[in-house]
Amino acid sequence: MFLRLLAVVSSAVLTLGLLTARGYGASYFDGKTVTVVQGRTPAGTGDVRARVVIEYLQKYLGTNVTIVSRYVPGGGGNQAANYMAQKAKRNGLTIGNVGSSMFPNAILGARGVRYNLEDFVFLGSASPGNPYTLVIRPGLKLDTVEKVKDYQGLRFAQRSVGHAMYILDRIVAYTLDLKDPKWILGYSSSEIPIALEKGEADAESQSIPGIMRETPHWLNEFGFPVTIKNAVGQGAEAVPGFPQGLPSLEQYADTKLKQEVLQFNNAIRPTAAPYFVPKGLPPEVLKELKEAFGKIWKDPKFSAAYKKATAGEDAVPMTGEEIERILASRPKNPEVRDLYQQLIGAGPLPAKK
Repeated sequence: MFLRLLAVVSSAVLTLGLLTARGYGASYFDGKTVTVVQGRTPAGTGDVRARVVIEYLQKYLGTNVTIVSRYVPGGGGNQAANYMAQKAKRNGLTIGNVGSSMFPNAILGARGVRYNLEDFVFLGSASPGNPYTLVIRPGLKLDTVEKVKDYQGLRFAQRSVGHAMYILDRIVAYTLDLKDPKWILGYSSSEIPIALEKGEADAESQSIPGIMRETPHWLNEFGFPVTIKNAVGQGAEAVPGFPQGLPSLEQYADTKLKQEVLQFNNAIRPTAAPYFVPKGLPPEVLKELKEAFGKIWKDPKFSAAYKKATAGEDAVPMTGEEIERILASRPKNPEVRDLYQQLIGAGPLPAKK
């Protein structure tokens, strides 16, 4: 009888402790150190964005919480994602933040990937990613899709085979049925605008906010024949100051296969830089994390701080559930996957079907 009573009392004390910790203001994270594993080097644009999120995470996660960044670059985010899947403790004190390449790398089985997307719980993102546009150098006067489609041998300047912008170029060329497009590779990001301005190359795919931020003089000189929407359907209308009323690439997807390729491309890059944790966290800890990130995404002061830190880039937060929904929407047709594999490689573009 005494032992049974002792067990009941112990259980009540434990429950009261949990209620006190969870229900009356105290947090599991109080006084603890949280590490954000960033799949990048420090001081770049991605790190600047993450710093704003970290500032507000400290505000909402608990009392006297210390948050530090650990930089794990390499493999387009593979190294950081591998760490989160294989080595990060399931205690909520390690959070991943990796670029959008973590999604296609896993889905398409890129070399060096030792994680599955199913290994993670996504906590959201500050942005779904940018809308893009095809950029044409001034001398060609290719300011409409019809003129671009009639042009022979358009030369794209890009970084390397497999780079996200190289893939976008190839999707544009495939969707528009361009005549004998070519790729000049080996440029750095800063060298591509110079190559276009000097006439060494003719075109590139570029983010619209990037143009507004880095080369605004292009607005009066270069051609922007077509735009490319992001995963949540935002186009040029989301970027004040950029020319409006331009056609979107989706309008020229004149076959079901092209439409599914565009849908596949968006669905495997559902967001710019997600925050995530490995599965297997205690439910109470995961709940606290989700609630803290939810408060960040809804905080107007966060949006203002994000815009200031990124020199005018608007925060368009996404929840983890929204990321999962877009991922699940990708076409499962094997033909689409096979065609996409052709697009991201170095061979000829797929034949029109």
